[in-house]
Amino acid sequence: MKVSNLERAVEAMVYMERGHPYSLHPDDRKRRLLDEVERLCRGMRLAPVVIGGLAVSHHGYLRTTRDVDVLLNKADGAALVRRLKTELGWKRHAEGFMSTVLEVGLDICVEGERTSPRSEEVFPDPAGLKIDRVKPLPVVALPDLIALKVMSGRAQDDADVVNLLKLHPAKMSAICARASKGLRTPPAKARLKSLAARAREELRS
Repeated sequence: MKVSNLERAVEAMVYMERGHPYSLHPDDRKRRLLDEVERLCRGMRLAPVVIGGLAVSHHGYLRTTRDVDVLLNKADGAALVRRLKTELGWKRHAEGFMSTVLEVGLDICVEGERTSPRSEEVFPDPAGLKIDRVKPLPVVALPDLIALKVMSGRAQDDADVVNLLKLHPAKMSAICARASKGLRTPPAKARLKSLAARAREELRS
């Protein structure tokens, strides 16, 4: 039975729980999708890393997200795309695929691709990122997540950076220093400084 947008939104809020990986209850559709992706990738010896909205929730700022975002290197990304093109229960959707059983999208981000159409930054090789080793799939560590969010230049990603930084006022400078090392272009580094200033201002207000 097709799930409405309202039902998705309600479910997303109901199943958000601190203390679980990605802050999701194991029965959540996105959590179950990650179990399926882990099964496929384990069999193919692929190494995806969870990024995006689920990583934001995992690091303490709970927000809803409709899809699951994973980052892979070039070879692994190509292999996963080839597999899902022929795998039963999957269809092409947006920037990746959708599970027709769970009705949840999987966005596949690949090393070397632009992080957004307006950005000059590209996704890094996930092997060079620090990760939190949780099951079923590892999550990008907080400083590298912030760097990835800054790279995109989208309004939602900017808001995520500000809210994540506000959770760590005493460590904000150290987190930003580590995140800055993952940024390639001067505009991205300047954006990070601006977002950190915004976070500090919101904490004072």
